[in-house]
Amino acid sequence: MTSPPISPHEGLPGKNPFRESTVAQLEAFDDSIPIGTGPAGAGVHIPGRTSAWLTEHIEAYLRHQGEPETRGRAIALVGEFGLGKSHLAREATRLLRKHVPPLPLWVISQPSIDMRTVYQERLTSPRDDFDAFVDFKQAITDFYADVTAEILSEDDTDRFGADRAAFLDGLRARRLDPQKIVQAFNLDEERIQHRLRRHLRGVTAHRTFAVALAQLFNRPFENDVWNWLSGGEPVAYLQERGIREPISSIQQVFDALAVFSLVYGKSGRPYALVLDELDKTTEWPEQDRAVFINAFEMLVERYVNQGGLLLFCARPELWGRLPLSLHERVLPLWLDSWGAAETDRLIAEHVHRADPPPAGADSAPFAEPALREIVLQSDGVPRQILQICEGAWDQAVGREAGAGDGDPAPRSVPRPPREIGLTDVHAALRAAHGKRDMAEVAHRLQHVLAPRQWWHHMPPVSVRNLTVPREGGEPRWVQVTRKAWIALLPVPSVLTQGDVHAVQHFVDRVRSVLSPENVEVLVVVNGHACREMRNRVAEHCGTVPLVFDDPRFESMLLNGVRSLIERLRANGRNAVLGEVRDQLETITTQQAMLADRIDAVDHAVNHPRLPAPPPGPDTADPRVPPPVRAPFRQAQAALDRLLEDGVGPRPRLGPAAPGIEGARAALPRRATTEQTALQAMGALLYARRLVEAFREAVTHWWESGDADARSEQDLFTVCRSFEISVEVLPRVDAGESGPGAGSPAGGVEEVLTGLADTVWRALREEVSADPDAARR
Repeated sequence: MTSPPISPHEGLPGKNPFRESTVAQLEAFDDSIPIGTGPAGAGVHIPGRTSAWLTEHIEAYLRHQGEPETRGRAIALVGEFGLGKSHLAREATRLLRKHVPPLPLWVISQPSIDMRTVYQERLTSPRDDFDAFVDFKQAITDFYADVTAEILSEDDTDRFGADRAAFLDGLRARRLDPQKIVQAFNLDEERIQHRLRRHLRGVTAHRTFAVALAQLFNRPFENDVWNWLSGGEPVAYLQERGIREPISSIQQVFDALAVFSLVYGKSGRPYALVLDELDKTTEWPEQDRAVFINAFEMLVERYVNQGGLLLFCARPELWGRLPLSLHERVLPLWLDSWGAAETDRLIAEHVHRADPPPAGADSAPFAEPALREIVLQSDGVPRQILQICEGAWDQAVGREAGAGDGDPAPRSVPRPPREIGLTDVHAALRAAHGKRDMAEVAHRLQHVLAPRQWWHHMPPVSVRNLTVPREGGEPRWVQVTRKAWIALLPVPSVLTQGDVHAVQHFVDRVRSVLSPENVEVLVVVNGHACREMRNRVAEHCGTVPLVFDDPRFESMLLNGVRSLIERLRANGRNAVLGEVRDQLETITTQQAMLADRIDAVDHAVNHPRLPAPPPGPDTADPRVPPPVRAPFRQAQAALDRLLEDGVGPRPRLGPAAPGIEGARAALPRRATTEQTALQAMGALLYARRLVEAFREAVTHWWESGDADARSEQDLFTVCRSFEISVEVLPRVDAGESGPGAGSPAGGVEEVLTGLADTVWRALREEVSADPDAARR
């Protein structure tokens, strides 16, 4: 028999398990119950690295066996909003309250300018708990006994007799009542107060606490002193002795805590103060904030020096602004963002919070893609994880109820969702963060930018009709210069991977039209944007997106636009400098060429060259056939002229300029030439030898005998051999000294190749016309 299928709702709560679980509050009293419709659910604690460190430090403090003064320490829980600082502080108070014997513990859930209310109503005073009252009275008695023993040890009279040592041992061992010793020997009350003030001098400068502690053992006024130490108004008897106002100000409350610290520290017992939401002080007026920080700094020093434990919570911004002395005395424990494993465990613990979670409980009904998206969109912040899960649960329940899942259960019975997917997570984020219309975004942009003349509602003509992200707003443009623009692109919540691709397409299109140096794009997210998506947009745009719901949006928008204006103007200056640099390089090149030309003209004027006269007809070899004597003579003259002129600049020897009187003697100067010029000169010499060989070969063919022995094929072979030999010569430009009268300027190979063709045609026609011409 097969077992029946398990229902997808089995083991899951019908009510949303994430509701009313996203805020951890640090309570001052152990039995506090939050105001609401019912008792709070069981707390969920996910141990992590920071919580393990905190537990280790607290347990080390409680186990301390050395001198009481070396026990003290101060710990700061530092992290961004929602990472669980209050949660860890609450776990720390639970651990401290479990200590046996119970230790004095003061908890301030939130500092206030009206510290009297906090001191009276939120701090557990000794009168609120009988055990705490007895414990504090015993600590006061021990402190009083130490002071009395000091007075007895310094008394140089004989009124104590031989029992003086016994009295001192009894007081220090806590066997004798110091009040009875004072009454029996009629010790001066003013002397006791003076000694108390000396002990309190390092704690507080107020004389009132010394008077109160001295009168605490005066039974007729004992209750009046306790009432004043608990924050009440001083009675007339105390006012006559200088205690004229209640403990109300920030300085007075911290002085009272420092006095309690001294009393418990002298007894050698552990005691602790836990302070949450220290960041609230940043919203106070400057004067009140300065008073609080100064008093808090002194309190930390007292706790560390007197053996107490002080734990407080702060965000990184406040931690960075605290005085350097606090950084030296306080150990910071930084809270990290959560990963997938911690997120999965947190969700599973909340889903199964009503009952103990079964072994291997997972995060069902959340699908795997939904879990990955929750980790991404929450930035690993536990508070945001729980808020997203709460909204996604409601979205999935509403979606399944609207679609109809065939479940016959009545509608009045809450049912858990079958599955929570990616769309439910996005819908929850949009429902929580996408509550503002794009028209409101456009109005706020105009409100901020227009009064500063940073507004241009029409885009550049070349980039109109651009495709914007789905459900995004119309881009707004700020014209910086004639060519430079800033585009403000509103995009909807939630910033997903698809929105990032759409933003990248918009940026690529704008840059392709206006050029990357002339445009900057600033994205405004109307809702939620996680850190990973902001980084992706910033990587492509070069600007960090702004979130419209951020309380600092207007100031961040102004600062962002100013920065982008400076960036675009810097790009424009760099572009102008680049154009000027290119123009200067062009001018420099032209000047160098002009200087070379002037040097060449100057050299030609100072060193004139007389052209060699063309060879006359009588200088030609008489054995050369008459029809080709002129072509050979012209080719020879062209080569001679080239050899005379040379290739490249003419070598110059000696000093560059004549010396002047008083100048240094000129040094020897080496004439140099380039390798290409040497190769060209060698090619000219070889070409001349080729012409001589060609002429000799033609002459030998002409004198070879009668017409029958002399064939056209042999002449063709001679001419073709000369022609292909010329083809392998390096190219040497003849320039204006080309061969022959009226011959165009050109390369030497053209002149010599034409010589072969001229000789072939002339001798072939001569032989064909008169076969016996060779004999004459």
